Order: sequence, then C-alpha cells, then structure tokens
Amino acid sequence: MKYLTLTLAALSLLIFTSCQEEKAATPAKAPVAEITLDPTLFSQKLDEGVTISEARKLKAGDQVTVNGKIMGTNTVFVDGRASFVMGDPEKLTSCDLREGDSCKSPWDVCCEDSKDITANTLSVQLADENGMVLKTGLKGKSGLKELALLTVQGTVSPQSSEQAMIINATAIQVK
Repeated sequence: MKYLTLTLAALSLLIFTSCQEEKAATPAKAPVAEITLDPTLFSQKLDEGVTISEARKLKAGDQVTVNGKIMGTNTVFVDGRASFVMGDPEKLTSCDLREGDSCKSPWDVCCEDSKDITANTLSVQLADENGMVLKTGLKGKSGLKELALLTVQGTVSPQSSEQAMIINATAIQVK
C-alpha cells in the first residue's frame, strides 16, 4: 500500500511539473504598439459631400467626399482595425429613431430591406501605403462613435465591389 501511494504521488508530481513546463515554454505575445494617426486626419474642415448612393457609382481610384452617419450593422467598428461602417441617414432609419424599437444596437438598421442597406452603406478605412487597414481601433477617436454624423474624404479602394464599397479615408470630420 505504501508503495502504491508513493508511486501515485510521484506520477502526480511528474504530471503537474510537465504541465507547468509547457506553460513556461509558450512564448508570451508581445504587446501591439498603438499606431499614431496623422493629426491632420480629423482637423480639416471638409466641403459638403455627396450621398452614399451617389458615391457608390464611383470606381476604384476615384476621389470622393461623402456624408453619412456611423450606422448600418450590429457592429459598426472593427476591433483593432481602423475601419467602420457608414450609412445614409436620408435613406436608412437607424433603430434609435424607430418608435418602440428596443434594439440593443441603436445604430443598426436591421428593419430595413437588405437591398436598401447595401445601396446606402459603405465601409471607411484608414490604410497604409500598401492598402492594408491600419491595426488600430477608431472608436472614440476624435468623436468617432456610433450614430455620429460625419463627412469623409478619400479614395474608392481597389477592394471595393458592387456589394461592398470601401473608402480609403484621408480626412474625417465629425459634425
């Protein structure tokens, strides 16, 4: 009996020790450095822009200034990326404006027809010189939040499609 107890104790010690060694061998993830955004990005006074439906007629590489509201989906900001969804408040009604709507995401437009949502929303992103979205969140920066009215200036991204327009922003003015 004493031999069995010692054997079980030794096996337990070996198992727990090997588990701890595995944890120690796993490299810790390095913290991601926060990207500093160009200070002029939010400081420019922009001319009045076009509607989103008008902007969606443009082609990749075209310059555009567009008006809208941060709304359109359940999650309008992309965590850890410089990207958000913008909708046309003249054509789409966000849940916060629907009487009796108890939607947990008031910036959503879930009651709208999907064709209307596609025609009147677009994605805005900040991209590097290679067209890659910057690895930093935008929510809370310079007044960017759900339901904010804004004007965005930029270029239609080459990654845009008929179903999903993307603007590579060069200036954003929150109203």
